[in-house]
Amino acid sequence: MKKAIPIIILVILILGGVGIYFYFQSVDNQNVELENKMATASKSYFEKYVSANDSVNTYKITLEDLENANKNGENYDLKGLEKCDKTRTFSNVTINYKNGKAKDAQVELKC
Repeated sequence: MKKAIPIIILVILILGGVGIYFYFQSVDNQNVELENKMATASKSYFEKYVSANDSVNTYKITLEDLENANKNGENYDLKGLEKCDKTRTFSNVTINYKNGKAKDAQVELKC
């Protein structure tokens, strides 16, 4: 009986560790999905509403900008971002100077 107690405690710790790992893995996957939505919408927004003639190499597009565009007729998929801060959730869109199109977007989520 005395040998069984440490084994039971070890099994509980291992199962707890595995559970915690899978929880954080699912949270990380959800954040990646939200970042992808924000990046896709930001690149599209940039191509429609921002002039690439400026000398700036990155443009900041906030969640508020994307929501305002949706109110004006756009159809950006922003589901899951409702609880995020509208001004502190943003994408920094980097442009390709050769063609003026959005090249990359780095997303900062504040949810």
